[in-house]
Amino acid sequence: MSSPRAPADKPAPAAGRGLFTRGLSVFGLLSLGYMVGCAVIFFDLPSSEFMRRALGGAAAWYEARQAAPPEARPPAPVVGATDRPDKTSDGFTLLMYGGNSRAVLVNMRGDVVHQWQVPFSKVWPSPTHVKGPVSDATVYLNDGYVYPNGDLVAIVEGPINARNPSNGYGLVKLDKDSNVLWKYAEWCHHDLDVGADGTIYVLINETIDRVPPGFEYIPTPCMVDAVDVLSPDGARLKRVPLLDAFHGTPYAPLLGVLERPPTAATHTASAFRDDELRRDVLHANAVKVLNPRQAAQFPQFRPGQLLVSPRNLDALAVVDPDSGKVVWAARGPWRAQHDPTFLDSGRLLLFDNQGSPKTSRVLEYDPRTQAVPWAYPGDKGPAFISGIRGMSQRLANGNTLVVNSVGGEVLEVTPAGETVWSLGTGGVTLNRARRYAPERLEFLKGGPRARP
Repeated sequence: MSSPRAPADKPAPAAGRGLFTRGLSVFGLLSLGYMVGCAVIFFDLPSSEFMRRALGGAAAWYEARQAAPPEARPPAPVVGATDRPDKTSDGFTLLMYGGNSRAVLVNMRGDVVHQWQVPFSKVWPSPTHVKGPVSDATVYLNDGYVYPNGDLVAIVEGPINARNPSNGYGLVKLDKDSNVLWKYAEWCHHDLDVGADGTIYVLINETIDRVPPGFEYIPTPCMVDAVDVLSPDGARLKRVPLLDAFHGTPYAPLLGVLERPPTAATHTASAFRDDELRRDVLHANAVKVLNPRQAAQFPQFRPGQLLVSPRNLDALAVVDPDSGKVVWAARGPWRAQHDPTFLDSGRLLLFDNQGSPKTSRVLEYDPRTQAVPWAYPGDKGPAFISGIRGMSQRLANGNTLVVNSVGGEVLEVTPAGETVWSLGTGGVTLNRARRYAPERLEFLKGGPRARP
């Protein structure tokens, strides 16, 4: 007898059903792994130490990944359609963008009149402070200071990865012909300043396993910032740890923003992001020294004290390098700020990245009254967004240089908010732009002019 045959009209199993089921299973496992990882970090379970070490530089990486990787051959700078010579503060503008450790000096027409460039592999053929192979094309100069004779001291940065939790790749001083005068092998990052006596102040990262008493809510290991004070020839004179600078001062409660919420109910899903932010404790991005000429306008501070910008606290602080302590700090209408500077008026100028929901902006802030007497773009200027980086500079005639880093744009604006000059880098992320008066750069005398 033949066996019964299956009905001809019985549907065959859907071909995609098994694939869907497997995909759903994989998604479920990944989700479970994510939730477990969040719980491990949040509740400080035994394996959290391993996961936290992996996240030691994650917040810095989070900021770095938002900027496009440096282009090996970035486009030439182009001056925009607006150029009002009768209203500009003419000079030479230092631009730092693209890879291959290059900085250029341009005139008011956007012509490159001088450049510095040296590959990372030439500066550090066998680095010990940066791990693994380094591609010269991915290394860039993030900030610099031009001396009258054409020397350039510059911060060298590169990609953050599993071996290098900091984007700080060092500090180097070049002569006008790009010959290396000296180098400083530390995790130097973001910003530097040079005092009237030639002393150099630079931000550095370091990883620590213990925090000062009272800061136990900060998870360890974590990455913290310090200011290294260097002699003019690059020898370290002092290190001022910024986390210690807050400890034991009336400004220590500002770090309370790093404390974890009391319950995990609504925060478990964001535990990784929470851990990122709290493990790059301050994310300082600026250091400026108060020079003797400006000090008379800041009676609450002393010459030589340092203005720093802890981005993750949304705060500004003044640190005394002699005592190693914060002597003043404040929050204001800014968020994720960059590049605060002392002004001759006794006020501060800063780039406010995220304090307004509509636009990034430049603010002038009075530390005595907490007033904001000037802002750009205000009601007149065009809105722009630079969620990271960005800077501003008050020029000799009262104009302000505004650097939209993410947009690759430099604007010179008047106190009334009128744009009188602009320059673009073809949309390539612009790390820094700084204007130098022609008489300041003695090595260019008898050569190119600021406005041909």
